[in-house]
Amino acid sequence: MNHFRQSKPLEGIYFTSFARETLERRSRRKSEHYAAVYDAIINHIDRFSELYNCDIYTNSITEEFLDDFIIYLEDRGLMHNTIVGYIQKIQSLVRRAGQYNYAVDTTYNGVDLEEEPTFAVFLSMNEITRIYYYKFEHQDKRKAKERIRDLFVIGCLTALRYSDYSTLTNQNLIGEYIVKRTKKTNVDVKVPIHDYVKEIFEKYGGHIPCQLCIQHFNKYLKLVMREVGLTDKITYSCTKGGKLITNTREKWELISSHTARRSAATNMYLTGRMKTLEIMRLTGHRSEQNFFRYIRLTNDDTARSISGDMFFRK
Repeated sequence: MNHFRQSKPLEGIYFTSFARETLERRSRRKSEHYAAVYDAIINHIDRFSELYNCDIYTNSITEEFLDDFIIYLEDRGLMHNTIVGYIQKIQSLVRRAGQYNYAVDTTYNGVDLEEEPTFAVFLSMNEITRIYYYKFEHQDKRKAKERIRDLFVIGCLTALRYSDYSTLTNQNLIGEYIVKRTKKTNVDVKVPIHDYVKEIFEKYGGHIPCQLCIQHFNKYLKLVMREVGLTDKITYSCTKGGKLITNTREKWELISSHTARRSAATNMYLTGRMKTLEIMRLTGHRSEQNFFRYIRLTNDDTARSISGDMFFRK
């Protein structure tokens, strides 16, 4: 904190040293994902520095440097939105270095990348019902498949993250609500209990055993969704390595633990009975702009949701 008391700016210091120092101070109160993202940025900058035999200080992060660094990241096949996130975090670190009175070059702010619309599937209430009532035919690993399916359905009806819905117990059931202190944001949420969720808790005696890390859960979830029959063909485009790529996948391939939370938020909105701000209280979004980027509405969904409006009546 003494940096703020300097009468004149300090010299620039190694950018990665400053980043590691900042990460060490802040990671104690942040999620594991927070540290992992910054570790990735630091590693890329170290490789860039080694590749081009250059030392990178806080005042080396200029508009020209960031333009070259973006090309470097694209050459490594990173997704466009991943690159956008990296650049924004680097700019934030440089801004903080300036606040600490280290030397910085203000042209770093001249780079303004925009995120491209992300693609992610969501499941309709009809699909969630179909998943919930699906009978696994083969005895082999049937109970394990049911457990993964049931846990996923809870996520689809609570809008909680996997780290929260996978750790629910009957102690989180208070009256007609699920009350949970969220792991990522450390806030208390209170979600009305859906009838399916009640039945699932009764089925497992109030505690749903799940000892799978999120990577393994996602792996087996896809297999369960394939068996359920979510095989619709879906085509989407994204920018990877600086090039627009079009992919076609079956729906089960695109489903993950986070599909549950996205589906819950989208279906709550589509009911037309819940206020946007009420849903945002559950999802933790702080602005409507971010909320509407998060939920998934197709043109058909939008048409159905507004078709009953008086505007379309005599």
